Amino acid sequence: MDDVAISELLASRGFEGESAERALAGLYRDGLTRPGKKRIAKAKIEAVDRALGAAFVRHCPDPVCRPPPGEEREPILVNAEHCESCRGSDNRRAVERMLAAMRRAGRSKLLVAGGSPTSRVELERLCAGRLGLRFVTEDTTPNRRTVTPLLDWADIAVIWTSTQISHKSTALLRGPKVVKAPRRGIAALADAVKDRCALTV
Repeated sequence: MDDVAISELLASRGFEGESAERALAGLYRDGLTRPGKKRIAKAKIEAVDRALGAAFVRHCPDPVCRPPPGEEREPILVNAEHCESCRGSDNRRAVERMLAAMRRAGRSKLLVAGGSPTSRVELERLCAGRLGLRFVTEDTTPNRRTVTPLLDWADIAVIWTSTQISHKSTALLRGPKVVKAPRRGIAALADAVKDRCALTV
């Protein structure tokens, strides 16, 4: 078929119940459909997504995902999988909490020791453009000459324990800036940084 039920299309974007009514009213205003129509041409789906994205900010119940003051788009409460901030990801949600905590504490530069290559790439992706982020890994041949400038640069340094880095490589990371993430995983690292920030505000 070349069309789709409007209710199904909206539900697939997180708009259900009252939020679906608000979204539908927006589509009426934009001339993408009209009252009484139950289906919409698939050729219009891209335009529908643009219109909904311009009019509404979708967020889940988690406080960290609520839109900031001054957001011009209308907030719509949705299930976590449709949240623009976390998209239902525990890692993304934890990183958002970490970033918010770092902003409150006036911290903007994070040094991470350890982690798998895949985890480091994912952490960089989740923090892109919002945080100064550097790494100490086995490949950087950690020593006093390489690690000391990184520690001086960082606001917080976190040792990702139980990951791919030796104790010898982290031995130089000492002092009040340093915190340990006791478990594997991006969420565990983010929670450790968040908790450290809470002690400084």
